[in-house]
Amino acid sequence: MYIYIAYRDLKTYYTQNSLYGGVPYNNDYKFTAIKDGLYYLLTLNGANYRVSKEAGEKFIEDVLNKCTGEHQGSFPFVRSLNGKDMAAVIERSREVDLCGRGHLSSQNFHYDMDADVLYQMLEELRAGSGEPMDKRALMNYCYPNPTLPEGDFDLTGIYHGIYCTPDNKPNSVIQTVFPDKKVSCFSISKNGAYIQMRVDDNKVMSNVPAELIPEIKEKVRQLCADPKEAYVEHGDWEGFIRFNNDEEIFTDPDKTLELLNEIASKSEYDKTEAVDTKKYYTVGKAPPGGFEGFGMFGMMGGFPVAPSVSPADTPSASTEEPASDSKKCKFCGADVTHGQKFCSECGGKVE
Repeated sequence: MYIYIAYRDLKTYYTQNSLYGGVPYNNDYKFTAIKDGLYYLLTLNGANYRVSKEAGEKFIEDVLNKCTGEHQGSFPFVRSLNGKDMAAVIERSREVDLCGRGHLSSQNFHYDMDADVLYQMLEELRAGSGEPMDKRALMNYCYPNPTLPEGDFDLTGIYHGIYCTPDNKPNSVIQTVFPDKKVSCFSISKNGAYIQMRVDDNKVMSNVPAELIPEIKEKVRQLCADPKEAYVEHGDWEGFIRFNNDEEIFTDPDKTLELLNEIASKSEYDKTEAVDTKKYYTVGKAPPGGFEGFGMFGMMGGFPVAPSVSPADTPSASTEEPASDSKKCKFCGADVTHGQKFCSECGGKVE
């Protein structure tokens, strides 16, 4: 479920979205859903507040009851100010039968509402939400560790690498280079299992025998018995496993690497590739022409588990446009250029 409720300064919003290059700063006073409505977050001037599931659901219901109109799509990028500087922005997705045959598809809608009324409702919600969270509490709140299901489960990846906060530089203005996260990872797809180990400035890739998967799953279950918090300092090692395609459990980095080494030792060697050192910069140092990051979230180790900037700075989904000449690797989340057969980050086969 997508839900976005905000009190918006229109002049600031339009100015930010007319800037050339980079991610526009979003100063909305906003209410957003985390984990498809399992958790909610309220953000004002960079401060983030917890909102309980019960309070969040009641707030959404109360807001929708006060809306005066519904329109398909998202809040218009260009809307006449009509003498007003502020606007209420209410966007959400819901299932709709477009063809009348019972086939539901998710569609976005935006709603009309008095901005002053919404502001008062947001203020009342904030008053009951306690103190704002620091960075550590915010990351752990947004990325709680799930629990592995009983019995068999769908293991899709194991990851070990260096965590890097994003630098948020405008990619269209400054040449894009990437932090060297020294990634080692294991992935499973319908084409089989594959492992990539980082050895010095090389990536050593191997095919993992199918008969080894049950043993790996048992080792993963043992690893997840003592999960670690999501929060990681910039430049520190992190580890996590992925299951059911999009769920992650953060694990001890040293034990995660130990498991990856064990898997690699029992796998069939495929090839070794040199790391393109011109593509990377050393973690902890700003890239050429760039600057150190101020956002706290990023690609968690290369897997897409977080936005590229903190919730306090994230623009509404209606302003984002995916690149037309690339897509995300299904194994590690890295950008893959159209026509590329293997991901340059994890070695996974592109389908």
